[in-house]
Amino acid sequence: MQVVLLAAGLGSRLGALTKDIPKALVSVAGKPLMFHALEFAARLRPERVMVVGGYGYALVAQALDRGQAQSPVLAGLPIELVENPSFRDGNLISLMAARPRVSEDFVLLNVDHIYRPSIAEVVAPDVVDITAFIDNDRNLGADDMKVERRPDGRVRRISKTLTTFDSGYVGMTRVPTPALPRYWQNADAALAEEGRAIHVERILARLAESDAPPLCRDISGHGWLEVDTAEERAAAEQALLAVS
Repeated sequence: MQVVLLAAGLGSRLGALTKDIPKALVSVAGKPLMFHALEFAARLRPERVMVVGGYGYALVAQALDRGQAQSPVLAGLPIELVENPSFRDGNLISLMAARPRVSEDFVLLNVDHIYRPSIAEVVAPDVVDITAFIDNDRNLGADDMKVERRPDGRVRRISKTLTTFDSGYVGMTRVPTPALPRYWQNADAALAEEGRAIHVERILARLAESDAPPLCRDISGHGWLEVDTAEERAAAEQALLAVS
């Protein structure tokens, strides 16, 4: 298994917290968001972790060097830093920057999501098709990615604007090796038809309209945290410190 971690964003919604650093380096409970994501990735025992940096790329590189020098967990990870110079575009461009290095089954993660360690046990077992991870733990708001499933459990629709839905997407996708060509074909089509400002979820949305929609795997009951605003960062820190 490989892991692609999207960590190129500016984090403009975090306000003053990202005045001098990228979102990936915003501290939550004493460590950068990027380190939370990498420690989760380590639980999947990946053969390679591709961190896609962009805004503040040099700072991200320096932080990775320090982290691998100081943390036994990070030191044991085969991390490869990839640069996305077009980081102001949608994060699908960040994924495409890592694409040439993706050679097998991979898990896609976002740097602003903090997953409980137990979720790795749900993610690690093999998948038979492209799989979106979902939960039913949250009251979904306007900015949350919503999922409507078919009776067979596959994705019927995925969008922030859905008014009919039964679960929420948790920002993680797994693509098994045999499905890589189909996944990249839909990524290429999305960029060609929708432009560079789109996000990676558009791949899942296009696949949902195909003959083989994405599967879903439920992580409900474990809990995860999103850090997209200063308020969410404060709430995440409080939650993590409460269990430390």
